[in-house]
Amino acid sequence: MATPTPLPTRTDLAKKASRYRLYAGILSWLDRYLSWPLPTRPALELTIPSTISKLPGPIQLYFFTATGTLLSPGEDEEQPHTKRPVLINFHGGGFAIGHPLDDARWIAAVLQKHASAVVVSVGYRLAPEHPFPVPMEDCVDAMIWLWEHAGQYRLDRGRFVLCGDSAGGNLCLTVPLRLREELIKRRERQGESPGIKLAGLIAFYPSTDWSRSRIERDATNPIASKKSMITPEVFKFFDDSYLMLENLPRKDGTDEIDMAHPYVSPGLAPMGLILASYPGDVAIYTCGWDQLLVEGNEFRERLRGFVGSGGMRSVGGMVIEDVVHGFDKRPSFFLGNGSREKMYGDAVRQLGVMWKESGVDGDVRDGS
Repeated sequence: MATPTPLPTRTDLAKKASRYRLYAGILSWLDRYLSWPLPTRPALELTIPSTISKLPGPIQLYFFTATGTLLSPGEDEEQPHTKRPVLINFHGGGFAIGHPLDDARWIAAVLQKHASAVVVSVGYRLAPEHPFPVPMEDCVDAMIWLWEHAGQYRLDRGRFVLCGDSAGGNLCLTVPLRLREELIKRRERQGESPGIKLAGLIAFYPSTDWSRSRIERDATNPIASKKSMITPEVFKFFDDSYLMLENLPRKDGTDEIDMAHPYVSPGLAPMGLILASYPGDVAIYTCGWDQLLVEGNEFRERLRGFVGSGGMRSVGGMVIEDVVHGFDKRPSFFLGNGSREKMYGDAVRQLGVMWKESGVDGDVRDGS
């Protein structure tokens, strides 16, 4: 089992974060503005307060629509008439870099096919300034806020889907688990809690098993370390920044760090908790040249074992062969990216099924 190593100082991590964020920002800008076709821009930007984390602070929400406004195609501003399906997106970046706009190209693919949808990309706070569990709790906060304000923005509460890539894929798979805990807490405090429903989860190359060290992960797929564009130093920075020792969960009754805890390693969560927290439809996509390939595939197959009478309705996704982790975020300029289009195309199709079949087995149950 992986044991976190002693951490560098927060000052050292903050300095590294500044450098890595600058580099990542340049790549994201090249992808958004110098790669064809140009993706859509946000229709609305909001800042909401955190309520769950012990570290209070702002959470940013970026709303995307096909029209660039919060109106559906053909709607009259004076008499809007539709409730709109919602995709809540969590960006990647090792929990320490990245921005909600990084996924603008994936969002554009969604809106090209589903013109009436609203995509909300969440600007959760980043490590090392805000380590585990702050990013996860910020995403739970964002989801609850959107649910409570659904009427104001004409969001269809029966069609809430979560998605994310890499670190955001981990959040996509941990947020429903933490959401269930939050609903139970609110019910105990207030006598009631929101009856939040999820219609689906879509995770792109997520981290699902942090009980394995980076070395152990590489050993499961040796080609990954040869092909990866992310160096071991950067991986260590991500882990040191997010998984700060003092904040990590402990095994019951001990001081031993629990890297298999569901909020860290959702792929190892008890199946009873998963079935009580997840919607019936899930899709997990993995990359052939990725150290996370095996654990992502294992979790997808584990979920597929419960399709039908086991409680899951469908488990989609696939392996995208011959690509590295984060391949879809690299600037393609005018050359295109066939593997990205394949993955996005299948995910958009899965999303349509989730929205169409929502309202059945979509509850996040609070234990009541």
